[in-house]
Formats: sequence, structure tokens, C-alpha cells
Amino acid sequence: MYRILIVDDNPAITDILARMVRHEGLEAIEAHSGEEALAILGQDHPDLIFLDILMEPMDGWETLDRIKRDKRTADIPVMMITAKSLDPAEVQAHTAHFEDYIQKPVTRRELCRVIRQYFRKESEIIDEVEKARLSGMDAGLVDEFRRLSRDIEVHQRLLLLLWNVYRTREDDDPQRPDLLEAIGRMEAAQNAMRSRHHEIRTRIRSQGKGCGSEGETGG
Repeated sequence: MYRILIVDDNPAITDILARMVRHEGLEAIEAHSGEEALAILGQDHPDLIFLDILMEPMDGWETLDRIKRDKRTADIPVMMITAKSLDPAEVQAHTAHFEDYIQKPVTRRELCRVIRQYFRKESEIIDEVEKARLSGMDAGLVDEFRRLSRDIEVHQRLLLLLWNVYRTREDDDPQRPDLLEAIGRMEAAQNAMRSRHHEIRTRIRSQGKGCGSEGETGG
């Protein structure tokens, strides 16, 4: 059973989200501050974290930074939840550290969609990584392939987010040029990652076919 840590300084919200999570047959753990979340993570290792941005005294960004700086928790995926729109600068500053962004008010349908989509994609990545490992690929390349698979998914979701923010801004909004520049940088990074990912995947498939051919000849 997947276990999800829900972090929000409003107990009513954590209770609602926890009910939604449990309705999906998953385990929910509640924390009502960044400090409490970090204390829980010192003893526990959930499969996913839902983290509110607007918390006090430690906000979600600082909590996220501390989660990712700790090697014991750095690998736990984090979904940010907030009532405000993300600022382009925030996306650029934290894009490497969170998986997705959910706008409040959160509906059960939206929350379940995000959860199912994340774990389905994670399962696909695990399968591909296992194929790479079994093909005899160098461990460093396998790790790079795993990282690229996840980073590409994260960047794709954040790109959609930035484009949506850009389209809602008025033409004379002074942030529109900054948004477009941020989108351009992220798209360039995304293209480079996709190219490298394709290169490694081609090698995996090539090695897999080679192993299969040898097995057939030997039989």
C-alpha cells in the first residue's frame, strides 16, 4: 500500500485530503507544519508528499528545500499544493525539486488523477530501469536513465503550468517576457534531456536484442 504524507498548517485541509487519499485505499499521514513534517520524515519514509506552500512559520519552499537537502529524504517525490498561482521565479528556483503542482481548492477527482498518474508513470519507469539493468548496462547509465525519465516528466508538467500562466496574463503584464524566457530555457533543457534519454533507451533496446539473440543461438 502506498503511503502519502500530507502537510498543511490548516488541520481541516489535511483532514479532507487524508480522507480523499484513504478513499483510494492508500495510507495517509498528516503533518500540520513544516517542522512536524520533517520530524515525521526523520522516522518514516512515505512514497509521496503533498506539501502546502503558504504555511507559517516555515513555508512550503523552505520545507521542500530541507527535504531535498537531506540524503535520507531527497528521493521522496513532492507535490506542491497552494491557493495562489506559481510565480515564474518560484518555478525556476524549485523546478528540480517537486513533481507537480495542484491548485486549491482540491477536488477528489483531481487529487486521485494526480496520484494515479504519478504512480502509473513511476511503475513504467521502474520497469524500464529493470530492463536496462538486466541488459547488462553500466550502473551509471542506468542511474542516468532513471533520473532523466523522472526529470522529463516533471519538466513536461511544469512547462504546461508555465504556458497556462503565460496565456492568462494580459499583453501589457511586465512578467510576460520573463515567463516566455523561462519557458524557452525549460524547453531547451527538456529537448536536451529527451535527446539523451532516447540515446540511452536505444542502447538498452539494442543490448536487450543482443542478449535475446545469444540465448536463442545457445539453445
